[in-house]
Amino acid sequence: MSITDQVRLMRSVMGRKIMELDEYNDKAAEAVGDEAERYLAMADFLENDIAGYKTIIEDLKDGSCDYTGSLYDIASLPAELLGLYQNFYIPSLSPEDRADENAAMELKVSYAKDLATSYAAKIGKAALSSDLALNLMMSDDGILAAIGAIVASNPEILSALSSSTFFNSVLDLHVCVI
Repeated sequence: MSITDQVRLMRSVMGRKIMELDEYNDKAAEAVGDEAERYLAMADFLENDIAGYKTIIEDLKDGSCDYTGSLYDIASLPAELLGLYQNFYIPSLSPEDRADENAAMELKVSYAKDLATSYAAKIGKAALSSDLALNLMMSDDGILAAIGAIVASNPEILSALSSSTFFNSVLDLHVCVI
């Protein structure tokens, strides 16, 4: 699906959710007790969900995907509302709206994963570019072991290191210890 199609789908779903938000708020004003609480909870859920779609659309609307969205906006849906979403909201949708909802949610989840990866990569690059961060990482065996495991699983990096005299002495030491 092209970026333009993704934006179109998310805008359509977001527009529907804005109208539903108004409906849930109106129903909550007329209801009492648990029913009113359920409608208000659904309205809260929709507000958070809409914020997530807005941040994704803001990133994608220029035709690019540079992962400038806010992970907090995308992933801040209250966990306690998941059951309400699955058991109350989804069944209330028409088959067409449910298909759009599922497609938009898949895009949202995929974007959130990619955004988290992009964010972690930026932090990693910043850490590897900072002498202070490098020194702090070098003093933490947990970080060094995690880096070592990743390097050991990447043949290209491992091959680049194998030409290092220091690396070969570390491997010799490792073989002796085992």
